[in-house]
Amino acid sequence: LLNLDCDHYINNSKAVREAMCFLMDPQFGKKLCYVQFPQRFDGIDMHDRYANRNIVFFDINMRGLDGIQGPVYVGTGCVFNRQALYGYDPPASEKRPKMTCDCWPSWCCCCCGQRKKSKSKKKGLRSLLSGLYSRKKKTLMGKRYSRKAPGSVFDLEDIEEGLEDYVELEKSSLMSQKNFEKRFGQSPVFIASTLMEDGGLPEG
Repeated sequence: LLNLDCDHYINNSKAVREAMCFLMDPQFGKKLCYVQFPQRFDGIDMHDRYANRNIVFFDINMRGLDGIQGPVYVGTGCVFNRQALYGYDPPASEKRPKMTCDCWPSWCCCCCGQRKKSKSKKKGLRSLLSGLYSRKKKTLMGKRYSRKAPGSVFDLEDIEEGLEDYVELEKSSLMSQKNFEKRFGQSPVFIASTLMEDGGLPEG
């Protein structure tokens, strides 16, 4: 679809065919929305006192945008892809078959009893998670420790104590919190100052 202003005309009869070469390209033709041509006016004087050539906009800005996302729509001299205006047809919805044994997977619970299996899996998962959360003592790298508060998520002191016995098997360099502060500087609000002493959760 060619879009022009009411007082504009085409001085090149091959312009539409050149636009069709872009829109019918097999690689990126489907991704194109429109092809924008620059505006060129007749009857411009030698000095172009009214800036009718639009050199900055069409020759500099439009070429720069072409390498990023493509030129902007000017309002005239543009060839649109018809699907960009009207869109695609809505996808045809497939009809569901009747209630038989050859039914859809979501309906197999009526034939194969899949719903009972899913319930048993959920019960096993809930019991596993409840067992993990109900333990008050956990083992971290061969050392047992207990949480100080029942609602805590992590505690920096427990993590550092649990990593003390890992020196014999370590293959990577372990940096403690004090070394971290010396190397990068002590910030006004460091991570240790934002943690609660008993729970390990940041206040506020």
